[in-house]
Amino acid sequence: MAKEKYNFSDDDLFVMCSMPGSRSIDLYRHDDNASQHEFVIHPFIRHQIPTTIIKTDQVIADPEVEFSTSRTCTLSATSQSAYMQQARELHSTLQAGKLRKAILSRIKIESVERPNYVNIYQQLVDTYPKAFCYFFNVPGEGSWMGASPEVLLESNRSGFSTVALAGTQAVPDVHHDTVEWGQKEIEEQAIIVDYVAAKLTEKEISYTLSGPKTSKAGNVYHLKSVFSSTEQIDPVDVALSLHPGPAISGYPIDQALALIQSIESHDRDYYCGFLGPRSSHRTRLFINLRCMQLYSDAVALYVGGGYTAASVPEDEWRETELKSKTLLQVIEDAHITADGI
Repeated sequence: MAKEKYNFSDDDLFVMCSMPGSRSIDLYRHDDNASQHEFVIHPFIRHQIPTTIIKTDQVIADPEVEFSTSRTCTLSATSQSAYMQQARELHSTLQAGKLRKAILSRIKIESVERPNYVNIYQQLVDTYPKAFCYFFNVPGEGSWMGASPEVLLESNRSGFSTVALAGTQAVPDVHHDTVEWGQKEIEEQAIIVDYVAAKLTEKEISYTLSGPKTSKAGNVYHLKSVFSSTEQIDPVDVALSLHPGPAISGYPIDQALALIQSIESHDRDYYCGFLGPRSSHRTRLFINLRCMQLYSDAVALYVGGGYTAASVPEDEWRETELKSKTLLQVIEDAHITADGI
């Protein structure tokens, strides 16, 4: 029997996702009356975009999907000169001791002709099977796709875990156990670990901590620590208490958020938000990194990096270029597959 084909447009609320370690794709089609399964899509800042909950009673495995968008890209790319000006302003604030850390992001625009986003998404899943890969459309807010290496929180009937991830470097030609980290990356990691520990303590949640250790994500390495607990929690409530953490905003949080909004020339929207499936027995939420907004004529890639007083702005620019290749290579490979060139 032939599979049913689902034709989606800008007016449809849906998400396709693939879990780390799996190339199987699940489709959630929104149904107001459903209650069995949910998919949570939370923005970077809630007052700018509302939280979206996609509800369904049937998660469709490996669906046949077509998607078309009529939206054209009106966003502006962040030029290198504009980025460097923003970076110098942010860096001077850090060197003055007003903040310990801040995250600066930028937008990179890549033109695309006749994009087949379902094919691109399949290529993303095939290329990054260890990442959480998603493709969603929220009517009125837009279409997004990404491959996140970062777990915000996972919970089940045995308890939950959350991850502190920071520091980035290109994959060298050595085993991950021999990767060396500088003081800047070690400090970034320590800030996030201290923050998560404080938030869990505030909620009187007991935990064990392992790490930090070197973790590979696509073409880069990160430092990673894992908090684990056997306590039963409301996973979204705990996620909201951790979000937006220092890994995506800076530290102290409130001052970092105010600085980001005064310096960055774009809204982050869903970039650095969190998303993932939620049910009565298991919830898996991921930070929305390595992501892009989809248009009929272009994609807008969102990339960023963490600054401390020890950061070098030129190095951070190169880091954002490196991160953007995670998605740019997939777009190129999917086009070659489809067009045979």
